[in-house]
Amino acid sequence: MTKPTVMWFSDGHYCHVIFGLGPSITNYEEQVLLACIVRGWCAKCLAMRQELNTDALYQRHEHAEVLIEEFDLKTLQDAYGIVGDTIPFTSSFPCADIYRLIACDILHQIIKGTFKDHLVKWVESYLKT
Repeated sequence: MTKPTVMWFSDGHYCHVIFGLGPSITNYEEQVLLACIVRGWCAKCLAMRQELNTDALYQRHEHAEVLIEEFDLKTLQDAYGIVGDTIPFTSSFPCADIYRLIACDILHQIIKGTFKDHLVKWVESYLKT
């Protein structure tokens, strides 16, 4: 991921190519596993789970590494939402940060969460009433 590789393309030309990773579009459960965070915490930012509507800094791999070195496992889980005994698979990649690679899965996180789960429960309770 740091050294260019010479590759021959179908147009007959040779080019230098540096391989990398692109966005990872996953649902929330998979984001929790990939980013090694506690369920209920945001995989993208450092907001406390009770204050997800506030502005917060984005998660970064370097920040998580410093926290893992400083605190014990219980403090990491309770105060920062980080699972300290596992590491993300991108930790050994030089140009990849799992927190930057995670992308919103609009189908599962917005549409299903808002319309299916919330709206169906609301209509069901309305019909019962």
